[in-house]
Order: sequence, then structure tokens, then C-alpha cells
Amino acid sequence: MSNYKGGENTKGGFYLKKGEWEIVAVEGKNGMLPGGVECEYIKLPALLFVPLAMVMGALYVIFLPFIGFAMLFAMIARKAAQGVRAGAYAFAARVMELLPVKGNG
Repeated sequence: MSNYKGGENTKGGFYLKKGEWEIVAVEGKNGMLPGGVECEYIKLPALLFVPLAMVMGALYVIFLPFIGFAMLFAMIARKAAQGVRAGAYAFAARVMELLPVKGNG
């Protein structure tokens, strides 16, 4: 498999963007890969594209509910921490009111 950079003229086909797992199609006999030189691509053989696309789709379907639950639990934990922090500040303010004040002298 060959490595390519964004903006290069390449033959038509399917390319996998490294780091983002994005499949990019270059249509026609020749075309330009999207992105700048910081984007790296791997040319995928046509026979490998179909099974790879099916596996990526299956992983998306399987892990999407878990991502949703993780986001829900993270939001609940963040809200609980905000409530605990607000209660701690109120408690500390009340304790500070009850402490005797030392004067200058």
C-alpha cells in the first residue's frame, strides 16, 4: 500500500485518511486528494474496500450506544460535582460566619 499526502494528484480509487479513519474516494482516472500536506492517506485496494467499510460500519453501530451512555454518565458526574462544590462553598461560608473575628490590636 502506498502513502500519499493531501493535495497530491493520484489515480482514482479509495484512500484511507490516517488518524481519522476517513475513507476518501477519488473519482475518475486521476484526481486530487483533499487537505494539506499534513493529511496522510493510504491507497486501499478495491477488494479490501468493501470488507473494511463493512467492519467500520459494524463498529460504528456497536459502539454508538456505549458512547451515548458514556456521555450521559459524564454529564451526570459533572452536575453532581457542581452540586457538591456549591454545597461545600455554602458550608464554608456558614462556618466562616460563625468563627470569631480577630481584631487589630
